[in-house]
Amino acid sequence: MKRLSVFLLAAVAAAQSPAHQPPGTIVVDASEFYDAIPAGDNMGGSFGAGDSGWLFNNSVLTLGSKEDAVAKVAVPESGAYRLFVRSQGASGSSFRVAVDGKTAESVFGSGPMAWSPSNTFELKKGAVEIRLTSIQPKPTLNVIILSRNPNFTEEDLRPLELPEEVELLRDYKIPRANIIKFGDVDGDGRPDFLVITPSYSAYMYNHDGKELWHWDAPEQDARLRGQFEAPGSIWDFDQDGFAEVIHWRIIDGREWLVMADGRTGAIKRKVPWPAPPMPHVYNNYRTAIAKFHPGYADNLVVFTDSGGLIGVTAYDRDLNQLWQHIEKRKKDFFGHYLYPVDLNGDGIDEVVVSHLCLDSKGKEIWNNYALFDDNHDHMDALEFFDLDGDGKLELIAGQSDVGALAYRAQTGELLWQNLADHTQQIAAGYILKGVKTPQVVAGGRIYGSREAGGLSAWLYWFDNRGNLLFRWPRNPLNGNPNFVRGDWYGDGGKQFFWHRFKLGGDGKGTLFFKETVHHMFDFLGNGAEQVITWDRNVLRVYGYRHVQAKAVQRDSEYRRNSIANHTHY
Repeated sequence: MKRLSVFLLAAVAAAQSPAHQPPGTIVVDASEFYDAIPAGDNMGGSFGAGDSGWLFNNSVLTLGSKEDAVAKVAVPESGAYRLFVRSQGASGSSFRVAVDGKTAESVFGSGPMAWSPSNTFELKKGAVEIRLTSIQPKPTLNVIILSRNPNFTEEDLRPLELPEEVELLRDYKIPRANIIKFGDVDGDGRPDFLVITPSYSAYMYNHDGKELWHWDAPEQDARLRGQFEAPGSIWDFDQDGFAEVIHWRIIDGREWLVMADGRTGAIKRKVPWPAPPMPHVYNNYRTAIAKFHPGYADNLVVFTDSGGLIGVTAYDRDLNQLWQHIEKRKKDFFGHYLYPVDLNGDGIDEVVVSHLCLDSKGKEIWNNYALFDDNHDHMDALEFFDLDGDGKLELIAGQSDVGALAYRAQTGELLWQNLADHTQQIAAGYILKGVKTPQVVAGGRIYGSREAGGLSAWLYWFDNRGNLLFRWPRNPLNGNPNFVRGDWYGDGGKQFFWHRFKLGGDGKGTLFFKETVHHMFDFLGNGAEQVITWDRNVLRVYGYRHVQAKAVQRDSEYRRNSIANHTHY
């Protein structure tokens, strides 16, 4: 495999000053139309194309529907505002813009990306409607500007990207990644990161983006390996201050579970990979850090789903096998990940894998096979949260076409179920303003053709008893988005993010990032938690611009639960 390098770009260049809108200028980027997006329209962006493909906020609205797209914006002061539109399209595509009920003379979206000045509108202070109309498919809107400066230029756009409170803190170029894992391998107290490619090759980088080592996977069966999230973990098993890297390797034609020195990639220990001998398929291979005895968490659990045979295997800190649970089941029956979590408060983890719960010795506690015996009814994502305030955790699941469900985590008893399309991602917490009980928010996935934008999703909001409150936005947004949540402001509260949006108290999203969210933890060690975004070859870290940095002790359980055991699912 060709060796790829990673470079840490400038954390925040002097030119990237805080994003203040100039007085008398209203920015209407493409995301303003996502709330009421018509069916058939798509959001999008350059996603890693670099400056040559620069788009304001890396966001567009492709007008695939003839239905008007509508947004409401606030006019801060009365006056004359000139309209500017940045758009593109193919031969025969176009749209027009109406401001406060008056249609501009110009036609937009009929050629290469262009910055087009147009009419001047007399606007009064207050809410104003912006309408994209007379649509000939498929033009693309990037951004609209209404400015009291009649000479506003395209170059004036760049300082106005993203909300003012959002600061780009780190910008890494990485190899094409399948999954990214974080942990401190060089002992400097800062998280480093491991990039595992679709072929299961591994690239280890320090916090500054310098490559420490890499291991190239053989091309044999590489296409098969790249279909699902790759297995890997970073954890300091021996507590010497230097985390080890756990991942899959193939050596001399055999598969191995490897514990490598995080600084060099040298193998410290290896045992046979706990799956049937090759050849086999690579459906769901995952690793997670568990705590099966009092004290420090230094156990490893490995999930292997080769289709027909699915296993959960537990190891001690030296990769000695402790136990193994094997079942003959069809692909995906147990979902895509395994969750070590203390369900009964005794300080020792149980392991939940979709419809199955095991204790720390590998003994079955409960299963839900009688309710859901079809492998298509697996849990895609799990969340553990006390929904009813009784001090005990509920298990909230995004359960494929079954929908959003809640169970008693200790017993597996089903509490409620509600449909939410193909429920992929799920989160729970106190998110909506003025609601005293917790809420559950589910990402409902829609499958469409590539021409229609492929995968798309929207949010289903439920109360703690499973009653549907509402959906957002009006129609699904294309993409395969994640939830992340954390202390964005450094004030002890939790903020929730989905796709590229920060979720507000009304359950709606405000565009906050140029890429989709991937992870969230205290990457900088400043007492707040930063959002890590990832798309193709781009890994970025965003944080709250005005954070008041403070020393916060992050113990091993924080590092395990908030950093190491993160999964895309």
